[in-house]
Amino acid sequence: MTEDSDAKLVSRFRSGDESALTDIFQRYETPLFQFLRGILRDQHMAEDALQETLVRALEHLDGVDDNHLRGWLFTVAYHQAMLVKRRRKVRYCDVEEQGTEVSDAAPSPLGLAEMRDDAVRLRELLEKLPPNQREVIRQRVYEGKRFREIAAELGCPLNTALARMHEGLKRLRLLWEQNHA
Repeated sequence: MTEDSDAKLVSRFRSGDESALTDIFQRYETPLFQFLRGILRDQHMAEDALQETLVRALEHLDGVDDNHLRGWLFTVAYHQAMLVKRRRKVRYCDVEEQGTEVSDAAPSPLGLAEMRDDAVRLRELLEKLPPNQREVIRQRVYEGKRFREIAAELGCPLNTALARMHEGLKRLRLLWEQNHA
Protein backbone atom coordinates (compact mmCIF):
# COMPACT_ATOMS: atom_id res chain seq x y z
CA MET A 1 0.00 0.00 0.00
CA THR A 2 1.19 3.47 -0.80
CA GLU A 3 2.09 6.04 1.82
CA ASP A 4 0.50 8.86 -0.19
CA SER A 5 -1.67 11.28 1.76
CA ASP A 6 -5.44 11.04 1.38
CA ALA A 7 -5.37 14.24 -0.67
CA LYS A 8 -2.80 12.70 -3.04
CA LEU A 9 -4.87 9.49 -3.35
CA VAL A 10 -8.05 11.43 -4.19
CA SER A 11 -6.09 13.50 -6.69
CA ARG A 12 -4.70 10.35 -8.32
CA PHE A 13 -8.21 8.85 -8.50
CA ARG A 14 -9.63 11.99 -10.10
CA SER A 15 -6.88 11.90 -12.70
CA GLY A 16 -7.95 8.37 -13.70
CA ASP A 17 -5.50 6.26 -11.66
CA GLU A 18 -7.63 3.27 -10.56
CA SER A 19 -4.83 1.98 -8.32
CA ALA A 20 -5.54 4.99 -6.07
CA LEU A 21 -8.94 3.47 -5.38
CA THR A 22 -7.28 0.23 -4.32
CA ASP A 23 -5.03 2.18 -1.95
CA ILE A 24 -7.97 4.10 -0.47
CA PHE A 25 -9.97 0.92 0.10
CA GLN A 26 -6.99 -0.91 1.59
CA ARG A 27 -6.33 1.99 3.93
CA TYR A 28 -9.91 2.34 5.18
CA GLU A 29 -11.65 -1.02 4.75
CA THR A 30 -10.61 -2.48 8.13
CA PRO A 31 -11.15 0.65 10.25
CA LEU A 32 -14.52 1.29 8.60
CA PHE A 33 -15.59 -2.32 9.14
CA GLN A 34 -14.58 -2.21 12.81
CA PHE A 35 -16.46 1.07 13.23
CA LEU A 36 -19.59 -0.37 11.60
CA ARG A 37 -19.39 -3.60 13.58
CA GLY A 38 -19.18 -1.56 16.77
CA ILE A 39 -22.34 0.36 15.86
CA LEU A 40 -24.36 -2.54 14.44
CA ARG A 41 -23.09 -5.36 16.67
CA ASP A 42 -23.55 -7.80 13.79
CA GLN A 43 -20.87 -8.94 11.37
CA HIS A 44 -23.15 -9.51 8.39
CA MET A 45 -24.94 -6.19 8.73
CA ALA A 46 -21.56 -4.47 9.13
CA GLU A 47 -20.35 -6.14 5.91
CA ASP A 48 -23.46 -4.93 4.07
CA ALA A 49 -23.06 -1.41 5.45
CA LEU A 50 -19.36 -1.43 4.48
CA GLN A 51 -20.20 -2.43 0.91
CA GLU A 52 -22.77 0.34 0.65
CA THR A 53 -20.28 2.79 2.15
CA LEU A 54 -17.69 1.85 -0.46
CA VAL A 55 -20.26 2.13 -3.25
CA ARG A 56 -21.28 5.59 -2.03
CA ALA A 57 -17.61 6.55 -1.77
CA LEU A 58 -17.06 5.43 -5.33
CA GLU A 59 -20.10 7.35 -6.57
CA HIS A 60 -19.20 10.60 -4.79
CA LEU A 61 -15.42 10.60 -4.51
CA ASP A 62 -15.16 13.30 -7.15
CA GLY A 63 -16.91 15.77 -4.84
CA VAL A 64 -14.98 15.02 -1.64
CA ASP A 65 -12.67 17.61 -0.07
CA ASP A 66 -9.22 16.07 -0.57
CA ASN A 67 -8.13 16.91 2.97
CA HIS A 68 -11.17 15.41 4.69
CA LEU A 69 -11.47 11.97 3.08
CA ARG A 70 -11.22 10.02 6.33
CA GLY A 71 -13.91 12.04 8.11
CA TRP A 72 -16.15 11.92 5.06
CA LEU A 73 -15.82 8.12 4.77
CA PHE A 74 -16.67 7.62 8.44
CA THR A 75 -19.65 9.97 8.08
CA VAL A 76 -20.91 7.96 5.10
CA ALA A 77 -20.35 4.74 7.10
CA TYR A 78 -22.28 6.15 10.05
CA HIS A 79 -25.23 7.07 7.82
CA GLN A 80 -25.18 3.61 6.23
CA ALA A 81 -25.22 2.04 9.70
CA MET A 82 -28.23 4.18 10.65
CA LEU A 83 -30.03 3.09 7.47
CA VAL A 84 -29.36 -0.56 8.34
CA LYS A 85 -30.67 -0.01 11.87
CA ARG A 86 -33.77 1.76 10.54
CA ARG A 87 -34.46 -1.08 8.09
CA ARG A 88 -34.01 -3.63 10.86
CA LYS A 89 -36.45 -1.68 13.07
CA VAL A 90 -39.01 -1.41 10.25
CA ARG A 91 -38.79 -5.15 9.57
CA TYR A 92 -39.25 -5.89 13.27
CA CYS A 93 -42.28 -3.59 13.44
CA ASP A 94 -43.73 -5.13 10.26
CA VAL A 95 -43.50 -8.61 11.79
CA GLU A 96 -45.24 -7.45 14.96
CA GLU A 97 -47.99 -5.66 13.03
CA GLN A 98 -48.89 -8.54 10.72
CA GLY A 99 -52.60 -8.80 10.38
CA THR A 100 -53.17 -5.07 10.47
CA GLU A 101 -54.77 -3.44 7.46
CA VAL A 102 -52.36 -2.51 4.68
CA SER A 103 -53.23 0.03 2.01
CA ASP A 104 -53.11 -0.99 -1.63
CA ALA A 105 -50.21 0.92 -3.17
CA ALA A 106 -50.19 -0.95 -6.47
CA PRO A 107 -49.29 1.18 -9.48
CA SER A 108 -51.91 2.01 -12.06
CA PRO A 109 -52.05 0.05 -15.34
CA LEU A 110 -50.37 3.00 -17.08
CA GLY A 111 -47.68 3.09 -14.40
CA LEU A 112 -47.09 -0.65 -14.83
CA ALA A 113 -46.77 -0.25 -18.61
CA GLU A 114 -44.23 2.58 -18.15
CA MET A 115 -42.25 0.48 -15.67
CA ARG A 116 -42.18 -2.45 -18.11
CA ASP A 117 -41.02 -0.17 -20.94
CA ASP A 118 -38.28 1.27 -18.72
CA ALA A 119 -37.17 -2.24 -17.72
CA VAL A 120 -36.94 -3.31 -21.38
CA ARG A 121 -34.97 -0.14 -22.24
CA LEU A 122 -32.66 -0.70 -19.32
CA ARG A 123 -31.91 -4.28 -20.40
CA GLU A 124 -31.17 -3.04 -23.92
CA LEU A 125 -28.82 -0.36 -22.57
CA LEU A 126 -27.10 -2.91 -20.33
CA GLU A 127 -26.14 -4.84 -23.44
CA LYS A 128 -24.23 -1.79 -24.68
CA LEU A 129 -21.90 -1.84 -21.65
CA PRO A 130 -18.52 -3.62 -21.66
CA PRO A 131 -19.00 -7.25 -20.53
CA ASN A 132 -17.09 -6.85 -17.25
CA GLN A 133 -19.25 -3.89 -16.17
CA ARG A 134 -22.45 -5.54 -17.36
CA GLU A 135 -21.67 -8.71 -15.40
CA VAL A 136 -21.03 -6.88 -12.11
CA ILE A 137 -24.27 -4.90 -12.47
CA ARG A 138 -26.21 -8.03 -13.45
CA GLN A 139 -24.98 -10.01 -10.44
CA ARG A 140 -25.50 -7.13 -8.01
CA VAL A 141 -28.89 -5.90 -9.22
CA TYR A 142 -30.57 -8.99 -10.63
CA GLU A 143 -29.03 -11.66 -8.40
CA GLY A 144 -28.57 -9.54 -5.28
CA LYS A 145 -25.04 -10.75 -4.67
CA ARG A 146 -22.61 -8.93 -2.41
CA PHE A 147 -19.62 -7.28 -3.98
CA ARG A 148 -17.26 -9.73 -2.25
CA GLU A 149 -19.14 -12.63 -3.83
CA ILE A 150 -19.07 -10.97 -7.24
CA ALA A 151 -15.34 -10.26 -6.96
CA ALA A 152 -14.64 -13.86 -5.93
CA GLU A 153 -16.74 -15.26 -8.78
CA LEU A 154 -15.10 -12.97 -11.35
CA GLY A 155 -11.62 -13.53 -9.90
CA CYS A 156 -10.91 -9.85 -9.34
CA PRO A 157 -10.22 -7.68 -6.28
CA LEU A 158 -13.15 -6.14 -4.42
CA ASN A 159 -12.22 -2.63 -5.49
CA THR A 160 -12.18 -3.72 -9.15
CA ALA A 161 -15.74 -5.04 -8.83
CA LEU A 162 -16.78 -1.78 -7.15
CA ALA A 163 -15.04 0.29 -9.83
CA ARG A 164 -16.74 -1.70 -12.60
CA MET A 165 -20.10 -1.10 -10.95
CA HIS A 166 -19.37 2.61 -10.63
CA GLU A 167 -18.20 3.02 -14.23
CA GLY A 168 -21.04 0.85 -15.54
CA LEU A 169 -23.66 2.90 -13.71
CA LYS A 170 -22.13 6.13 -14.99
CA ARG A 171 -22.28 4.81 -18.57
CA LEU A 172 -25.82 3.55 -18.07
CA ARG A 173 -26.88 6.98 -16.79
CA LEU A 174 -25.36 8.64 -19.85
CA LEU A 175 -26.96 6.14 -22.21
CA TRP A 176 -30.32 6.56 -20.46
CA GLU A 177 -30.14 10.33 -20.78
CA GLN A 178 -29.20 10.10 -24.46
CA ASN A 179 -32.01 7.62 -25.00
CA HIS A 180 -34.58 9.91 -23.34
CA ALA A 181 -33.38 13.19 -24.88
